[in-house]
Amino acid sequence: MPSIKKMSLNAELQKLVQNIGEVGHYLWERGWAEKNAGNISIEVTDLIEKRGQGFDNYQKVKREISEPLCGGRCFLITASGSRMRELRECSQESIIMLHICEELDGYHVLWGGEGIGANPTTEFASHLKLHSFLFENNPSQKAIVHTHPSHLIALTHIELYCEEKAINRLLWSMHPELKMFLPEGVGLAPYRCPGTEELAEVTLTALQEHRIVLWEKHGCLATGADVMEAFDFIDMINKAAQIFLLGRCAGYEVQGLTESQIKELKDRFGVA
Repeated sequence: MPSIKKMSLNAELQKLVQNIGEVGHYLWERGWAEKNAGNISIEVTDLIEKRGQGFDNYQKVKREISEPLCGGRCFLITASGSRMRELRECSQESIIMLHICEELDGYHVLWGGEGIGANPTTEFASHLKLHSFLFENNPSQKAIVHTHPSHLIALTHIELYCEEKAINRLLWSMHPELKMFLPEGVGLAPYRCPGTEELAEVTLTALQEHRIVLWEKHGCLATGADVMEAFDFIDMINKAAQIFLLGRCAGYEVQGLTESQIKELKDRFGVA
């Protein structure tokens, strides 16, 4: 019986693990990652070399995988029960690198998952479904970050902003750079029970035209070329929501950018 081993990380993978830890710390500092809320994944297949007889000597966890496009691919993903505030200091306990078996009957644990166990986030199936979508539709987007940005969630508790056009008009009007860097705005997914297939489906629908999806009364999910870019998108739109709510809390009717000012941005920077 082959011995179970763990892979050593090359410099590129070490950097990605470090970035996941940094983003986890940012999420915690901003108050967006209470308890073990949130999860992160990034596809890393191109950075891993098969060694010897492939991955047969690594621990295999049997599990039915329902996404054929993920077969043979490798991911870094946060572990079930891990806390964002611990990702930086306890990366080997809180992050797992795994290889999805070509037969779709489980995955090999290549690195990490120590202490907590070899179980990826409970949202694992949803992450694979979203990565499968990205492989086909936007392959440059390799990272997924889910978190609970307080000001954005607060907006979706206001009936007026539980509509995609309305919430994007508000967010764009709060800060000119949002239209520059996220011209497509956010996709708004109607409330669905967390961790369900229904939530994954409405997220996929919203991702068809957006890189960031706001889950009504729950949180948001962003994709990016890497985890830092995905975090940047969330940070920008939450800042816009925060500006609006700060003005309202101060007792003022918030003016925001006018339609002509937003049009000027679109014309100047050539965005939709």
